[in-house]
Amino acid sequence: MTATLTPENTPEPLGNPQLVGVSTPVTDTTAIPTSVPPIQVAPGAINIAVLGSDRREDWEDWHTDVVQIVSIQPDLPSVTILSVPRDLYLYIPGFWMSRINFADMYGEVYKYEGGGPALLQQTLLYNLGIPIHHYVRTDFDGLTGIVNAIGGIDVPVPCRLQDHWYYPDENGEYPIKVLEPGVRHMDGDWALWYARSRLTSSVFDRERRQQQVLEAIWRKARSLELLPRIPELWSQFDSMISTDMDLTTVLELAQIFFRLDSQNVRFRNIGRQQVIPWTTPHGGSVFLPNWPEMEPVISEALAPVPEGRLWRQLQIVEVWNGSQAADWDQLAADRLLHEGFTAVISPADRQDYAQTRLIDFTGATKGSSIPYLQRMFNVSSENVIVAPDPNMAVQYRLIIGADYQTCPY
Repeated sequence: MTATLTPENTPEPLGNPQLVGVSTPVTDTTAIPTSVPPIQVAPGAINIAVLGSDRREDWEDWHTDVVQIVSIQPDLPSVTILSVPRDLYLYIPGFWMSRINFADMYGEVYKYEGGGPALLQQTLLYNLGIPIHHYVRTDFDGLTGIVNAIGGIDVPVPCRLQDHWYYPDENGEYPIKVLEPGVRHMDGDWALWYARSRLTSSVFDRERRQQQVLEAIWRKARSLELLPRIPELWSQFDSMISTDMDLTTVLELAQIFFRLDSQNVRFRNIGRQQVIPWTTPHGGSVFLPNWPEMEPVISEALAPVPEGRLWRQLQIVEVWNGSQAADWDQLAADRLLHEGFTAVISPADRQDYAQTRLIDFTGATKGSSIPYLQRMFNVSSENVIVAPDPNMAVQYRLIIGADYQTCPY
């Protein structure tokens, strides 16, 4: 797939043909925006669009409800995963204004040159300035199959989640399922439910959970040391995914992913502040890009890893679970890793801490990570203890108390 938008390599517009097999859209009087400048990416970066579709074999109308951009910087290596809201209302080049989750379908139905992924690629480049080099697409069955094939995944669940199960019971009813905060082992069905649910959350929360599932798949694959088995697994997964990458490219990227440290995996989201809720002329609830807020998020996600984050990798935070709640230390350690810190979990001296505390073993003021950690974990200055100790193997200790809020969203 090409990564530039120029007259020479942009497919010819298809005009406004009648949509075959899909309801003809109402003519949209929304003004077509001009294209945005291409975002400057890190040297050598490879951007992959990871797409999740609700398509079924006999369906003529489907949507790509998962759009995650995986940006790989091979040299460090590092990876940033950027979520794109499915209801983002954009110009589909050569067509009309529509939700981004329609672009893939339009490309397939209208036989766009390169198909749905090529049209989605041009849509992302035109509206968000994101160059896409490759794509991977799967559907519900593909996701469940991949997760089951690797023996399930372990997902840190920070927020309580409640929603209907998507399979009916023997009475034809859809039972309510609940996940409490903690580290949860999920098979393919649970992973799909977790990635799709939004009854008690939002579309933005759902996109963060989709990122968690992707990360958990990567962690499990790395723990199983699957790199030597990729040629064998390639044929097994062939029916579960579609991609423009050949086996050689997959092997090259897999070597990068198996060298990757958890601290070098970043998650970024186009969230509430980056969009404007809007109702289309035909009554649809969508999001318009708030470009002044959105552009910095995209630019930071695709740029080289900031030096400040690289510095945090040298800061080791020991986590104690001083509460009686299971897994809270693992949830806190997961948050630290996502912010670039090195986290280690150790047994607490007791489990009756009422409030979360921070202990600073460096005694430093310049370059201290204490203010950052205070904001992350909502620790008051009264609960920060400065105890310089040059013999400590860690720089900071985070003691989780009963007041810890596992859900930061």
